Amino acid sequence: MKIVKIIGGLGNQMFQYAFFIALKKTDKNVKMDVSSFQNYTLHQGFELKQLFGATQNEFALIDEIASLKDTQKQFSLRKNIGKLLFSKPGKFIKKSHLIQANYSQYDSTLKDLGNIYYDGYWQSEKFFGECKQQIINVFKWKIINKKNRVTAEKMQSENSVAIHIRRFDSPKNLKELYLRLRLVILWRVCSQKYYLNALSYITENVDNPKVYIFTDNINWVKSNIPQVDNYKIVDWNRSKDSHYDMYLMSQCKHNVISMSSFSWWGAWLNDNPEKIVVAPKKWAVRFTKDIDLIPQEWKRM
Repeated sequence: MKIVKIIGGLGNQMFQYAFFIALKKTDKNVKMDVSSFQNYTLHQGFELKQLFGATQNEFALIDEIASLKDTQKQFSLRKNIGKLLFSKPGKFIKKSHLIQANYSQYDSTLKDLGNIYYDGYWQSEKFFGECKQQIINVFKWKIINKKNRVTAEKMQSENSVAIHIRRFDSPKNLKELYLRLRLVILWRVCSQKYYLNALSYITENVDNPKVYIFTDNINWVKSNIPQVDNYKIVDWNRSKDSHYDMYLMSQCKHNVISMSSFSWWGAWLNDNPEKIVVAPKKWAVRFTKDIDLIPQEWKRM
C-alpha cells in the first residue's frame, strides 16, 4: 500500500493529489491521508472533495495510516535533527515514512519503493507529467457562480493577463503574525521590482494586454503598482470562495505568478497554447535550489 499525506492550502493539496493520481497509474492500492485536517485551522481546510470530487473510498483508514506512518514520540525533533545534521529529514524516521527533503526536486525512484507513507508536497509537474490530461480533467470547476462566469468569458475574449500579488494582509492576532513572519522568512515574497519587470515584459510581448490583479493586500498594490487604476482588481472571491481566483487565473491568456503554489496552478491550468507565464527566478529561501518547480517554457525573472 501507498499513502499520500494531504495538507496545506489548495495549491499544495493539488500537487499532492496530482502525485496521488500519478501513483495510481502503476499501483491501484494507493490512498490519501486527510486526517491532519481534523485540527487544521489555516486556509480553507480540505478542499479537494468539494471542488474536484475526491471520494471517501480514496481516504486511508486509521489502521492503514498507522501501519506506515511514524507515530512515535518526538517525531518533529527527530526529523529536525536529521535535517540539520545530515540534510536528511527522514534519517531517524520510520523507514516506511518517506519525508521529501526538497519539495520541488523530482526523483523518479520514489514511485517504486513498495509500501510507503509519502510526506511531502511533490511540487513539480515531472511527478505527474505522464497523466497530464487526466489531471487537467480532474481539476475542472463543476460549479461557477454568475459573476466569475461572466468575468471568465470576458477574459477569454481579450489578451487578459492574470497577476498574482501575494503580500499578506494585516494579521488579526499573534498566531497569524507568527505565521506571516514564518512565511516571509522561510519562503519570501516577490518584490515591487519583480512585478514592474514582469509588467514591462508583458507589455513588450502582448498586444493590448488587459491586466487582472489578484491580491491579498490591495493597499500594497495601490501604493506600489503604477497605473493600477487601469487594471482590474479581482476582489470579490474571499474565504470559502477564494478558490474561484485560481479558476479565473486559469482563464486568462497569460500569467504572472507569485511564489505561490496557488498561482502556479492557475498558470499551469491555463490552456492557451501561446501563453506567457512569468515566474520568480528565486523561490523559497529555505531551498538553495528549486530545480524542477518551474516548467522550462516559463519565463523566470
